[in-house]
Amino acid sequence: MSEKKNTGKKAVIAVIVIALIVVIIALVAVISGKSKKGGSKSATESGTEAGSETMRSGQFDIDYAKQVTKLADYSGVAITVSNDYEINDTAKQTYLTNVLQSYGADAYKQVTDRDTVADGDYVKVDYTGYKDGKAFDGGSATDVMLDVTNNSQVGGSSFIDGFTKPLIGAKVGDKVKGDVTFPEDYGNDDLNGHTVTFEYTVKGIYSADPVALADMTDEQVNTVFGKAGVTTNAQLTTQIEKDLKQQLYSAEVDKIKSYMIDNSTVEIPDEYLQARLNEYIASFTKENVKDGQTLKKYLKSNYNMTVDQATEKWKENLTDQIKTEFIFGLIAEKENIKMDDDAFNSYVDYIVSASNGQFSKASEVYKYFGSGHKDEGKTYLKNQYLVNKAIDTVTEKANVTFEDGSAAPDTSSGSADAE
Repeated sequence: MSEKKNTGKKAVIAVIVIALIVVIIALVAVISGKSKKGGSKSATESGTEAGSETMRSGQFDIDYAKQVTKLADYSGVAITVSNDYEINDTAKQTYLTNVLQSYGADAYKQVTDRDTVADGDYVKVDYTGYKDGKAFDGGSATDVMLDVTNNSQVGGSSFIDGFTKPLIGAKVGDKVKGDVTFPEDYGNDDLNGHTVTFEYTVKGIYSADPVALADMTDEQVNTVFGKAGVTTNAQLTTQIEKDLKQQLYSAEVDKIKSYMIDNSTVEIPDEYLQARLNEYIASFTKENVKDGQTLKKYLKSNYNMTVDQATEKWKENLTDQIKTEFIFGLIAEKENIKMDDDAFNSYVDYIVSASNGQFSKASEVYKYFGSGHKDEGKTYLKNQYLVNKAIDTVTEKANVTFEDGSAAPDTSSGSADAE
């Protein structure tokens, strides 16, 4: 078990699918509080739907030119991004390793000339933890790749002392056991200071050498990624390059947004910000606070934050998001960016497909973003579409360099409406 209560859950990495629409993802993540509109209650209250005397944010008529009193020069903005976003063989290999791990596939080369675990090996195991002879919650995982020397999950967090020790000398196919003692301050009253027994099934031995992109056969690619429509090594290579370009584009967008916010002057109506904040809190509460638990208790147990502390953070995030909307909304007007109905419909279709079943059709998306008012939701998303097109326009014209001074490659195919 990890010091962070690791349960072997794999990292979620969005890969080998249609190139992500970066700004939409940011929109859904930051402004997810539009499923329930707030009301007259304060931002520090529970956020439940309130009286009709307070306007919904969708009822405000925002004049971008009035709210943005100073607009930074957005032609040829000079930005610098980390060399970590360079698209080279090392980046492709690292990305492939992460992709394989996220798909539950072998990301490292299997050792086939011996069957006994040695120091320095990676070992794939299933494990179950027992306390007083009974399996305990959070103590089991399957197909976990362990670094036996460093007592950690490969690419993940460390485990409690001695966790991987029983694996040294074990053979593939063996079931081995070992006792470990949780720290007194582990954070779980049922486990603090207790000695438990873990049972491991050794499923394979692997070296620290990752599976190389060039070595993957079409058959291997199809086995792992076929359901995602990637069936050959050539397609996989192209998709990885596209995804890396998408990551670079996302980094550029973040820099552009920060530059424009820092160098523009934007006034946000207090009532509008309060409406958006209340709406966010209402949605957050509805989606996360369950079984009679209060928002106060949820935030304390999950984030060690008070409601006031969380509210200030949400307000800060929303303030930057709204400033972004106002700034790039004004740029869309100045650049005469027009609505493309077909592209907008594709934009909404992507939100549906990326919602993991939360939405099944466009009308549900409009209702979600309009607090039950489809017309308001559709108007909001059309504004967001134009904002995103304006972000594309500014980013495509930006002067982008890496930290070492080299020029960044063109990322126009990673723009907000890329598919």
